[in-house]
Amino acid sequence: MSSSRCSANDGCSARGALLGPWLPCSTLSSPCCPPPVRTLHEVAAAVAVTSAVAAAAAYPSALASCAASDGVYVEMRSSIFVINGFYMAMREKYTKPSASIYYYLVEWDPAVLSWEDFRGKVLGATDPATAADGAVRKEIFKDWKKLGLASEPNVGDNGVHASASPFEALAERLNWMGATLEGDAFGKAMLAAGIPKATIMAWTKDPQVMFEGKKASLFDLLEDLDYDACLAKAQTIAGVSGARPAGKMQAFVFIKPHAVTAPTKDLAKASFTKAGITVYKEGELTGPVIEKDKLIDNHYYAIANKASLSKPAELNPPEKAQAEFAKKFGISWSQALANGIVYNAVDGCARLGINGDEMDKTWAAAKKSGNLVKFGGGFYAGKIPAPPKTAPRLKTRRTSGDMSVFTSGENALDAVLSQEGGKML
Repeated sequence: MSSSRCSANDGCSARGALLGPWLPCSTLSSPCCPPPVRTLHEVAAAVAVTSAVAAAAAYPSALASCAASDGVYVEMRSSIFVINGFYMAMREKYTKPSASIYYYLVEWDPAVLSWEDFRGKVLGATDPATAADGAVRKEIFKDWKKLGLASEPNVGDNGVHASASPFEALAERLNWMGATLEGDAFGKAMLAAGIPKATIMAWTKDPQVMFEGKKASLFDLLEDLDYDACLAKAQTIAGVSGARPAGKMQAFVFIKPHAVTAPTKDLAKASFTKAGITVYKEGELTGPVIEKDKLIDNHYYAIANKASLSKPAELNPPEKAQAEFAKKFGISWSQALANGIVYNAVDGCARLGINGDEMDKTWAAAKKSGNLVKFGGGFYAGKIPAPPKTAPRLKTRRTSGDMSVFTSGENALDAVLSQEGGKML
């Protein structure tokens, strides 16, 4: 019995097509290729030489060809595609069992403090190192050890979050606090100003809206506006007019998980009091609750919608971006979906058995190696190395000579090490 291997022109035509991540049936056993692998080392070598480069691209045609001639194949896929993998490390800071946020619902008179000064002077700049002296973020940055933090704050972990406008505060109360539009003070004011409920609810997801002939983020258009100015601009964007009720400024503020300590809580509350801001409700939300109710996912909706809230099949990348995906990775977006190798970030972590920090590092490596495609703002797909799934054990197996041939789905090495597979050793 010959032990020569099939060429691309031999009986099993899939041999040529499968010189990638699918171990060709012809390397195992077929009429054109008598069984060449006789030791565990040889089997492992046959598995190892397969490449991940054309996994999904080779699958449909190669499988059909190989199945027609021999009816068998072994999956050796070694890459998957993940959507917005960068989001997971940030998400996990809020959702792990030991995490929590400490929130404050605050209000003040617009005549006493502008929204811009609330964010700039009371809260402080996003980068705590450059925040104004006396601002909460600057004080946390300066005294982080004394306040009991584990590490120095930075742009991401900057101590506290606060709403960027009266409208964002409304959106955050609806999400984090479970408030209703009709029961919220600013929500009632928007309804009274003639803005339809459906429009307001759609705006809470920060859509792109038309304003002065251009599309822009709804949140960006309303950022740092005071109570009445925010209502007035919202009316203009919605295309309505009418009287606007007066009211107080109200914001949603929370201490981020890395900074939730008793001294930090005291610092924040004292800073609010000093600025003439009243805390009318405060409390804690734990990581498991934030995870279960998808609170952080809705908070970062524009990014998280694609990373965790939606499945890849529900997304619709632009045609131009899909063409770039196909050119870069050698497989179309639709075929990758059909092959089941595209995951959102949450499911990708589960598929790989890794946590958010590990996904963050894996994503960074994909970015460095040029294995990312941008589909749109806050919308990326990355090619990520992935070990093959553990396949189901087979009920039946046929044998050719001393080399077992496995039907669809069985992992080759698992079969080799099984009791029956031992006859190959």
